[in-house]
Amino acid sequence: MPDPRHLAERADGLPARSAAAAGTRDLNADYLKAAAIVGVVCIHAGLPFEDVYRFGVPVFIGLWAYYLEKALARRGPETHGAYLVQRLVELGVAYIAWTLLYIEKFYDGRWDATPLHTIVGGWFGGYGWSGQYYFVILFQLTLIFPLLRRWVAEAPTLPVIAAGVALNVAAGYWLFENRWISAVGDRLFIYWIPYVAMGIALARGEFGRKPGLGLVAVLLLLAAPIESRLFAEHSAYLALTVTLASLLLLMSAVAADRSPLRKPGVLGRTVAFVGRNTFAIYVANVAMLEVSKSTGFTAFAVSHGGPWGLLAVVAATLAGGLGIGWLLQALGLGVLVGKR
Repeated sequence: MPDPRHLAERADGLPARSAAAAGTRDLNADYLKAAAIVGVVCIHAGLPFEDVYRFGVPVFIGLWAYYLEKALARRGPETHGAYLVQRLVELGVAYIAWTLLYIEKFYDGRWDATPLHTIVGGWFGGYGWSGQYYFVILFQLTLIFPLLRRWVAEAPTLPVIAAGVALNVAAGYWLFENRWISAVGDRLFIYWIPYVAMGIALARGEFGRKPGLGLVAVLLLLAAPIESRLFAEHSAYLALTVTLASLLLLMSAVAADRSPLRKPGVLGRTVAFVGRNTFAIYVANVAMLEVSKSTGFTAFAVSHGGPWGLLAVVAATLAGGLGIGWLLQALGLGVLVGKR
């Protein structure tokens, strides 16, 4: 998943190394991002109980809004337009490069034999490869972010978030019965406003960090498969359990004031490193999963461990994504993995 820290610049305006030296890096956010990207890979790998891992995309959108709000707050209003355009360009370069790669892989580059509406609305519209829709959502949200941050500033935050949650639940249970709404799906920005509002509010210090909410969020996620069985949503991301759990996870791990620099152990440093490199893992995980399948590693893992043997595939995919990220940065192509 694209690392919001690189898509919207560091919240404190310092390069990652300088921020760490200043003792301002928020390890809680890094840990949450690591959990989110692991969840995304688990879904793509086909692990059981996939609804439990659905918090990944909502959490990343909330973090994206958090870092973008912090970045804009440091700048004069006259520079906001240029800054957002720069972010769109950087995001667009990575999006186009990886989309073209996956089109060649999954569609054999059949440009001449494919209708234009399929190319535009499918290959480039969020349906071309697993997780591509996240970029489509971010393009929309970046364009309207100035309006969203003004709206959140002028309206009480909690009612805005509550209204967004209610809309998501209504969409999941009833609105998607309409064929036009169903055709657009959850790629429309409106379904992601609750997480944007939460990210902006956290960046402005409206809510303090409440670690205890993390436990409530975990319990809600464990109940997500039950909700899916009882109700046939069109999108698990709009399920009430997933929506509320994602918002609570943001409140449990993110705060406007940075935590004092801690010295985590080996495990903590490893998790934080994964959290700082989620973009690379996200864009490369589709390719890595294909490699695991084509080499027989996926079949081997399942034959020896059943469905949960896919955890080995997830681990290999994470490692492969990190390796690809390192290689592209070494080649001066860091923009493809969210690094400037």
